[in-house]
Amino acid sequence: MDDLITALETQVVLPLENDTLATEYGLRPKRGVLLLGPPGTGKTTIGRALAHRLKSRFFRIDGTFIPGTPSFYWKIENVFEQARHNAPAVVFIDDCDAMFQAGQELGLYRYLLTMLDGLESEGCRDVCVIFTAMELADLPPALLRSGRIELWLETRVPDAAARGRILQRLLSGVPADLENIDVNALIAATDGFTGADLDPVVSDGKKYFVADKLRGNPLRSVTEYFLEAAHEVRQNKSRYAAAKAAANDRSH
Repeated sequence: MDDLITALETQVVLPLENDTLATEYGLRPKRGVLLLGPPGTGKTTIGRALAHRLKSRFFRIDGTFIPGTPSFYWKIENVFEQARHNAPAVVFIDDCDAMFQAGQELGLYRYLLTMLDGLESEGCRDVCVIFTAMELADLPPALLRSGRIELWLETRVPDAAARGRILQRLLSGVPADLENIDVNALIAATDGFTGADLDPVVSDGKKYFVADKLRGNPLRSVTEYFLEAAHEVRQNKSRYAAAKAAANDRSH
């Protein structure tokens, strides 16, 4: 994610943190940012970290904002209004593709375009809107073509080195009887896993080990418990992919 973090620091953080330089050079943050990537690749975490870095208010629009309900547009308008009054601020629209998935919320993207246009005014230049999405096909083409999305970034599945760093962090502080884990074997067994996938590999591996210990079963090598957990996670990912494919077939 190094290139993604650098882009956010340059295009969003720099104009918001440096008022003097922003005024001198006429800098403004990107008004619309799209974070696109598979589930579990850290899109929500990035948004929260960005808001914390800016020491600004973080206003989130997520699945609790249900399209079609009477208060839907009022709640969205209220978020943008609060962001404008508490600028510098980030409006974070999480999983926006889910809001458009049914194809019935045509008014929503028009409303969002209007909101983004409103951020062009001088009093709203310190508000950045970040959208996250998993499926590009579920986003209204007009939103992407409009020019309101000024920065397009993709989160990716971690490579072997990144998985190693994530696993080392998740395994830090484990009891002494779990310290002899072959991390390289886990890295190899988790190819294609996201950071969110690695979390249950470690937590479930510990559960399998403790369960055998409590039951008085012969203990296997420590690494085997975590490899078993990795296998279970991979099976669940396959089931999810199959269910998603079937759902897509039914929708078409």
